[in-house]
Parts: sequence; C-alpha cells; structure tokens
Amino acid sequence: MSVTMPAAIADTPERIPGAAFRAAAALHLQRSPSLSREALARELRERLAGRGIRYHLRTLKRQLSGSVATVPPEVERALREVIADAGGEDAVTAIEQALAEAGLSGASAATTPTYIACERMLPLAQLWLYLHPERSKRALAFRLREELEQIGIRLNVDSLQSILAGKQRLVRREIQDALFSLLCHDGVTSPADAEARIESMSREIRGAQEGRAFENARRIHELAKAWKIERKEPSSRRLAILLKQRLAERGIVIGLPHVQKLVDGRARRVRRSMSSAIESILRADTATSASQDLETKAPPPAGAELDLAWVKAAPIAELARKYVVTHPGMTMRKLAIQISREVEALGYTTSPNTIQPILGGHKKRTRGFIYRALLHLDGAPATRVPNEHVFGAAARDERAAEPPPSSDPPADSEVRPRSGLAPKAPRPDSALQRPRSESSLSASAQSPFGAYRAAIQRYQVLDREAELELAWRYRREGDHAAGNALVESHLQFVVKVASQYRGYGMQLADLVEEGNLGLLEAVRRFEPSRNLRFKTYAIYWIRAYIVDHLLREWSIVGGGTGALVSRTFFRLRRERAKLEMQLGEGDASIDALLATRFQTTEDSIRSMSQRVGARDASLDAQSHADGGPTLLETLRDPSSDPEHLTASAERDAFVRGVVGRVWKALDPRERLIVEERLLSEDDEVSLADLGRRLGVSRERVRQLEARTKSKLRSAFEAVVRGGDEAAEAPHRMEREPEIAALCA
Repeated sequence: MSVTMPAAIADTPERIPGAAFRAAAALHLQRSPSLSREALARELRERLAGRGIRYHLRTLKRQLSGSVATVPPEVERALREVIADAGGEDAVTAIEQALAEAGLSGASAATTPTYIACERMLPLAQLWLYLHPERSKRALAFRLREELEQIGIRLNVDSLQSILAGKQRLVRREIQDALFSLLCHDGVTSPADAEARIESMSREIRGAQEGRAFENARRIHELAKAWKIERKEPSSRRLAILLKQRLAERGIVIGLPHVQKLVDGRARRVRRSMSSAIESILRADTATSASQDLETKAPPPAGAELDLAWVKAAPIAELARKYVVTHPGMTMRKLAIQISREVEALGYTTSPNTIQPILGGHKKRTRGFIYRALLHLDGAPATRVPNEHVFGAAARDERAAEPPPSSDPPADSEVRPRSGLAPKAPRPDSALQRPRSESSLSASAQSPFGAYRAAIQRYQVLDREAELELAWRYRREGDHAAGNALVESHLQFVVKVASQYRGYGMQLADLVEEGNLGLLEAVRRFEPSRNLRFKTYAIYWIRAYIVDHLLREWSIVGGGTGALVSRTFFRLRRERAKLEMQLGEGDASIDALLATRFQTTEDSIRSMSQRVGARDASLDAQSHADGGPTLLETLRDPSSDPEHLTASAERDAFVRGVVGRVWKALDPRERLIVEERLLSEDDEVSLADLGRRLGVSRERVRQLEARTKSKLRSAFEAVVRGGDEAAEAPHRMEREPEIAALCA
C-alpha cells in the first residue's frame, strides 16, 4: 500500500491519519466475509507482538472503527502484511488501486503524518537558536505561535516551549513546517539543506547548546557583592546598567531587570554563557580578583557588607534629633552637610539633599554607611551598626562570621575565609528576622509534626531518570520498594503544597496527611510512558485530596463536594470582592452575576457565601478572650423566664378548671382520651394503641376523640360567654391559642 512509511522511520512514535488504514481494512473485510473486525484486530496484535510491540486489542478495534483518528505507521505495515498473506500481492495491488481512486494514496493529506517524533524536530530548533544566539527558546516559541496562528492553529507559548525543551514525545507536523518557514528567512532552502547544515555545524551547535544550559547563579551574586564592596558602590542598579552595556558590546542582549536580579541574588539560575560573560566582566573590573580566585582572596574588612546593607532610618532620625538638641546652633541642614563629609571620608559618595530627608524621619530605610557616618561625628571611634537595625540577611551573615562570645579569639590575627556558599540577597522591604528562642525550637522539635518534618529531610529529591526507572519498576514488576522510594522522595513536596492551604484554619499536620494519601494515589495511577515528571502529575492528586478534606471538615454541617462546590468555595470570596469594588458593597445584582459566572443558582451562591464567611463555633469556647463564661452558659433559657412561667401556670389552671367542670359529663373512654391524648405532657399515645386498650378500632377511637373535643369546645365557649366574661376578658387573647390547640 502506498501509505507505508519508509523503513528508516518505521520505529518512530509518529502518527499518520487513519483514513487510508481504515479504508484498506474495510476493503479487506469485504473480500473476506468470514473475517470479523475483532479477528482482524487480534491478527494485527499478533503481528505487532512478533516485532516486540505490545499493543492493546481494544485500541486496535477503536482504530479500525474510526474512534481514534490517527494510527502509528507500524500498525499500517502490519495490515499490509495481513492482506498480503491472505490474498497475495494481487490483493495488495487491488486495494492500493481502490485507495488511489478514492484519493487516499500518494502524497495526499490523508497520508501525511499528523504527529512526528519530537527528536526529529529538535535539531531544527537548535539550528535556529544557533543562527540567533541573542534569542531564547521563549522567543522562538513566540515566533512559532505567530506562524501557527496564520494557518489557524492556536497553541500556548508554554506548550511550545515545553516541546522545544524536548519534554514531549510527539508533536504536530505543522510545528516542524513552521520551523522550516522560520529557517527560510535565514537562507535555508529545503529540508535537505537544513540537514546538511546541521551535520556540518554539529560541533558548533552542540557548543551553543552547552552555553545555553543553566547553572546556579550564586557565583554571580558573590562576585557582584565583592565588586560593590571594593568599589564602595551600594547601588545594584548602577552595576546592572554597567553589565548590560558591557554585555551588549559582546553581542548579548538581556533585559535590565533580569541583570539586576542576578546582581541582587534573586535569580536562582543563569545561562552558562551569560555567567561566563558576567564573570569575566566583573573580574576584569576588580583589581584584586585578576590574579586570585573568589574563594582564596582576602575577605572584605569587617562591617563592609553592613555599610552597603539597608538599615532602618528611624534610629538615624532619633539620633539626629538628639544631636541637634545637644549642640546649640546646629540645624538639620548643617548636620546633613557634616554627615556627607563623613560619608566621603569613609569612601562613599552621597549628597546632603539625600541625607536631610533621612535625618528628618521622612524615609523608612537607608544605607549602613550613612548610619555609621552619623555615629562617627565629633571624632568618635569606629562604631559598628547595630544588627537589630539592619534589614534582611546582611546582619545574619555578620553575626555568623563573628565568633561566639564565650569562645577565645584565634591565636593569629588573620580572619578566617568565608564560605563560598552565598546567602540570599538582602530584601529591603523585609522585616527584621529575629532568631527563634531555644524554647520555641525545642518545642517544635518535640512536637510529632516537627519530628516528622525532621525525619523526611533525609530523603533526597530524584532526577528524571531515577524517577522513570522507579516508576517503570513499580508499574511493570509490581516492585513495592520502588514505589516506596518514589513516595519518600516527594514527602517534602507534599508539605510544601499543604502549606499553601494553611490560611483556611486547618492543622498543617492534617493537610499533610491528606496530601500523602493523594501522593499514594498518584503513584498507583502514574504512567511513565507519558514521559512527564512525577511531580507534575502528583500535584493534582495531592491538591485534590487536600481540597476534599477542607470541604468536608470546614463545617459539621456537610455542604457537599464535587468540582462545582470546590470551584465556588475557593474562588467565591475573591470574585465577590472584585464585584463589590466595581458595583459597590451590598449591590443586589452581585449574587446574580456570581451565579452566572459560576454557572449555578443564586440560592447556591448565597448558601456558599454563608458557608465560606462563617466557621463553626464551639459552645464550650469562652465568650471573652480574657476568660469568663462559655458561650453555652450565656444562652438564654426561655423556661427560666418568671413572666413566661407565670403565664403558663395561669393558662394551665384555666384549661384544667374548664375540663374539671365537664369531667363528670364524660364517659370513661372519653376521660381516657383526654388524659392520654389531650392533656398528656409526654408524647401522646397513638390512636391504634388506644384502640387496642379499649377493644375498638382505630377509626372508632378517632370518632370518640372528635366527640370529646366538641364537648370541650362547648364548655370553653360557655365559660367565655358566661358570667366570668368580664373577669376573663384580659386573659382571653392569651387563652385562645391553648383552647384552639386543645380542641383542634
């Protein structure tokens, strides 16, 4: 058959349209009336098994019926062999001729591969990136999206970037065609020309790919910090601008925010080529590092990092105010000028116009060298900036570098070299982080959950290859040890995911427990053939179990579960807040808009709003924070109201007095009905029970009860109309409900 793929790519995971395959199978079934579709599927499965390809019978049946639009080339080749064995080459020729007449042969769209192996497309992407060294895979993904949108195919940039990174096995053929169209702008005339260029420039392309690999950005941060200390340059912005200009001279285009993240230490990874370029620039500008490595050169002088760190401005303003008060004739302006001179003596540069707002208390933070310059006024000895006034990690680094107070100083005067491990960059907007007390540390270590978190620290995170190996061993061989290893390597990840839901008032230990159940379910269902990281798949099951636990435990009164309830529960507050900002709080149309947005009813929105906005409260909880009675003790008991008790006693006396007047006129059966049915304080006796006691039917008891109520009603009416009407008038309205209930 003409739809057979070349033997060179027969073993690839490509997919071709299944129209020709299904048409050929239908013609073969017509020529063989005794052959069924299931029998043909079984024969195809045996052919594929002989080649070492395991194929499910149900999948083959779906491909033959058209439920699956595409088929692998190997399945089409197996069908050709089946047709040839059954009818010889004449049968194959006849079917090929019929397919050609139907337009399903040759180079038609029906035989063009729909999906191709990702490995076939990656060299083209690597060639484009080599020809455009200033561009990234992200930029290529944007270009591909534009090309695909022109032919009506819409794909996400993240999906395209994942394909360019080789994280998928199959990709659409149109993506390869879009890559060819981009390479045409660079002089690539044909696929053969592209293959020739890739083969001739394989070494250069491989070197370019190695330069695009990512590495830790810690070294860049350390070099930048050493550069700023040596140059006494506190601003990371100025260094980032300098690096951006120097990189542009070398043909490397990078955004200024990204360079500043690298300099500040806020970026975790950097490309190898970028790291080498920045490192060479910083080393060339640093005189002391031209011949010495970063780890072996002398450390900066004590307090140099604190000079460049961000410190609180409030203590500086307080010191300045006291200084002006104690020195007659001194003003804030004069003090700012004097401090600027001290700053210049320390080797830094700043303006009195910059210092004066700091002294006046109009700034929240400033640099450490301004603080130190204020402490050096009047020829005072060198004073260290207090650690409690320093923001971020700089103070922690300085404290860590100091020897403990109880230890003796080293014998020699040399300062011990600092570790090459860089701390996190100081964040100016972060609050001062004080060390935890020993009592809190010991308490957390003694808690069961603290012990659990300490125990899971020994499990290391696995790489992709180790994950897939363990997953295949568990999937194919049922190796429970491999499954346990896969679970243990992701226990810390479960804690991280569970921490995202701590704001809902649940114990973190309970959330982690539910997340671990989701992790076990993910291990049981994970399919390594998808070539995904296990973490990417497991996070959905972990979140599903945690969310289900939150919905179940949010209230004692169950509110149901499901996708709609989950979506409404976790998004309702945010969406309601947005609408209240637009329409105003209390707008009547908010519930209707929320119901439309969540595809539910307004009653469901109101019910969920009440559920989200209020939590269950324990009646045993104290009514006040400083103690006092519980909520249960503050509840009002209606039966203890004296007014209510007096009114009830008067009504009972009135009713029993009227009943006593007509008691002698009632026969024994009617008296029993009054006692057991009408005046009973406990649960009344049923009509059937009274019927068995009186020896009559249930219907007869009902008739006797109706006659008794009629006599009682007449007696009450006579009392109301009688001589006691004036005396009973004030209480008539109170007694009428009791009379109506008794005689109903």
